[in-house]
Order: sequence, then structure tokens, then C-alpha cells
Amino acid sequence: MTGIKKVYNGAIAYTPDGNPIVGPAPGLKGFWLNEGHSFGITAAGGAGWQLAEWIIDGEPTIDMMGVDPRRYGPYATEGYLIKKNEEAYANVFTLHFPDEERPAARPLKTTPSYERQKALGAVFGSVYGWERANWYAPEGYELPESERGVGADVLVNENHAPSDYTGRVREKWSFRRSNYFEHVGNEVKAVTESCGLLDMSAFAKMWVSGAGAEEWLESLFANKIPKKIGRVALCHLLTVEGGVRSEFTVYRTAPQTFYLVSAGGFEAHDHDYLRKLMPQDGSVKLAPATTQWGVLVLAGPNSRKVMSKLTRTALDNKSFPWLSGQPISIGTAQAHAIRVNFVGELGWELHHPIEQQNAIWDAVMEAGAEFDIKPFGIRAMTAMAIEKSYRLIPRELSIEYSAYESALDRFIKLDKDFIGKENLIKRHENGDKWKFVTLEVQGVNDTDARGSEAIYKDGRLVGRATHGGYGYRLNKSIALAMVEPGNEALGSEMDIKILGSLYKAVVIEESPFDSSNERLRADT
Repeated sequence: MTGIKKVYNGAIAYTPDGNPIVGPAPGLKGFWLNEGHSFGITAAGGAGWQLAEWIIDGEPTIDMMGVDPRRYGPYATEGYLIKKNEEAYANVFTLHFPDEERPAARPLKTTPSYERQKALGAVFGSVYGWERANWYAPEGYELPESERGVGADVLVNENHAPSDYTGRVREKWSFRRSNYFEHVGNEVKAVTESCGLLDMSAFAKMWVSGAGAEEWLESLFANKIPKKIGRVALCHLLTVEGGVRSEFTVYRTAPQTFYLVSAGGFEAHDHDYLRKLMPQDGSVKLAPATTQWGVLVLAGPNSRKVMSKLTRTALDNKSFPWLSGQPISIGTAQAHAIRVNFVGELGWELHHPIEQQNAIWDAVMEAGAEFDIKPFGIRAMTAMAIEKSYRLIPRELSIEYSAYESALDRFIKLDKDFIGKENLIKRHENGDKWKFVTLEVQGVNDTDARGSEAIYKDGRLVGRATHGGYGYRLNKSIALAMVEPGNEALGSEMDIKILGSLYKAVVIEESPFDSSNERLRADT
């Protein structure tokens, strides 16, 4: 036992988001952090309990992503911390909205197309220090004075973002459908009917290479990694208990070279686990590429027509099938075009040298002009992803749920070894405690599930929503949820509590929009 070496009795500790820092230090083995508890001793029991489990058993029993030290990266400098911690302190006793984006220390990390997005009306949010367009406001748009200030949603805080680079207040914060609801719907419509362009450069990216790369990756993931050059697979890194730790898109570009893409907000978390799990014999090399490679997503039924104007590469299904990638020329620039996306439409992710981003952005927007191409943001992407029942870390995918409970069956290959396999099988054989479902929420007018809403059956708590929102393509309010077994059958009816009111929630088929993926696989 090391014991306690020193105890400080000093200033109250704060963090940029107000949450404590509990868990393993990135880059160090056997070094643990438990600090930033602005409310002091009140967190001692829970933090100590989970940290002890983490150290002794190798894993906490509660998903700790919200307090994990690796939610920050090297961008969190002393100057950044000062500005964000002051902001956190000033907002301790204010009402916090689910769509709130705090302005201090921003913008910090911007992609080359940032100015182009601004010119098109982007309203930005921030993740892992990156500025990302949440939605696009019409030219000259401003939140009316009548909708600002104290109102039904406001107690001791303003209900809107401060004025941004336009000098105008453009976003209202709310627990209900807000002022951007209509505009996000227009972005979804543009992508669904024609095509749209989205900057997803914040994706965490890593090159994995070396003589042992294939064998090592195969030993990590529950799914099999791609065998052919140019193929893509969705792979999950599990915990030793069979829960889901991370999700990666794995793209094979050479015999022993792989390109891994994961959630931008968890770059330090995901890459830290990869580094700590890599063999020490030099057979595997890891090369972080997040800031070297940008990502533009072109999606929609006209995306092939736009791409065909910019490249000589054949884009038909036989030459360029779904879940494959190729290095291509786009105008005068270059990219790895990967035929996947998170919106459920025909399209490509264009992974490119970051310094060529504007050349690609301009070429795509020019080529797409005849199809009335529109930029779209994260909120439109999320709305479309929910209609496809796409899972997210740490919502539907969590260390608290086994990979089977999260309905990842098609991504689990039991004819090979991987981390967590033994306990995953045991948990499944002993009976899953949860079932992943997609729900249609009925009777709502101005509010949707966002996640963590309680779900009841005959007055008894049987689960919780993990995510939710309005499905513009379905014209329905959708919730994703984990419920107790016995409630997952199609047509099962439950009640979900949203903002204090109960609404009927009916289990519908997974991926209620284009369940057969015909739009993703389209050949025309």
C-alpha cells in the first residue's frame, strides 16, 4: 500500500466543465487521478467507490466517461483552463440547458473551412476544443427580443447564447424544441432530397502499421478487421467484462496498414487505450492523425452525381461498394473516399490532408450548385442518425451494457479471440439484463426525449432513454432506449416521462427510416 503522502487544504478546485476528474491518467500506467471536486466531501463516497473498483478490478461498475480525465486533450493549456474554470465557477448556481454551448476560450481549434462555414451562416458548438457547425442560420437571422430573457424555461440564467461572430444572438437554449428546430429540419430535407456537406474533421484518427498490426487489431476487437485492402469494418473494443469501451471504423489501406476513426470527443480516451494495449516488441506503430487529416462528409441521393463531376474514379456499386474506400482525386486535391456515413444516405466521407480542405470544400460546393447542395450541421446529422437507430458512446454503447445488450450481435465474431469474449459469453448465457429498443413517442408537441428519461410499464420503472429527438424524415418523435427483457417486442407499449409528463412510447423496428439500407446502397 502506498498510502496518502500529502493532504492539501486550500482553494476550491474547478474544471473546465465543472465535473471532477476521476480515473487513469493518460499516458501513464498505474497513475490515477481524483480531483476537481468543487463540492468537496460530498463526492467522496461515490468517487472513492468507483476509483477503488477501477484500480482493483480493472473497471468501474458505473460508466465514468463524464468524469474521465481523458475527456480533455493537450489543447487544455493553462490559459484555456483559467478561462474555462472561471466560466465554470460563474455558472455553478445557474440553470443549465441541454443544448447550451459556453463561449469562453473559443474559438480554439478550427478547420480550414471554418471561415467558409461562417460565411454560410454556421452556428458553432465545441467538442474536444474543435469548433463544429451545429446548424446553419439564414442570412441575417437573429433571435427575436421577445424570445430572450426570463421565460418558462428560465430561472437564474439567460435562455440564449451570447452574440456570436455576426454580432447577433442566434440561438435560444431550451429543454423543448428551440428556434433552430425548423432550420435543422431544412438541412435534413436538403440532404434527403438532394445532397449536403458536413465538416467532421474532429473525428479522432490514428494510423496503425507494422508487421504485427493485423494480428494485434484482430486480438482487440469483437468484430473481424477487414481482410482486403480497401474494405471497411465497424469494430468495438470491449472491456474485460464484455461492456463496450470504444467504437472504431477500421479501414485497411495496405497489407499491414490500417486507418482507425473514432468519436472526436474521445480522442484522448480511445488513443490512450490503444497505446496502453499495444505490444512492446516494436511490431506495431501508432501514428495519431487527427490534426493532419480532415473529413468532409458528402451525403444525399445526388452525392454520386456531384462526385462524378470531380473525379475519374468509377463510383458505381460494383466499382465502389458500400463499406469500402479508395484513394481518389477530387478536383486538384486528393482524399481517401470511404463509402460510409452517419446519416443513412448515399454518400462518402472524404478523408484528406488537412491543408487541402478548402480546395475540396470549394470544388464540392461548386459541383453541387446545380443540385442545390447545402451545408448541414451536427444537429441534422444527429437527427438522421437517431432515425437509423445508430448507437453512440457512451449512450447506447457503454461499459454498463454488454455488447449483446446493445444489440451489436452482427459485430461480434465468436470464432476468434478478443478482449472480453469470455465474460461477454457468460453474461449473455446468464440472461441479458437489458434490451436495446427504438421507440416512437406519441402525443408530443414541442418536446422530445434527449436521454436519461425514465420509462415505465404499468407504473413500474423498466428502463431509460439513452438518446432521442425528432425524426424529420419520419415526421415522428423517436427515442432510443434500454429496457428490461420482456418489453422489447415490436408493438410493446410503455410510458416515457419527458419534462414531468408521461407519453406513450411504442417499440418500432430498428432503423425505422430505410430499414433495408436501400438508400445507403443505392446504385443510381
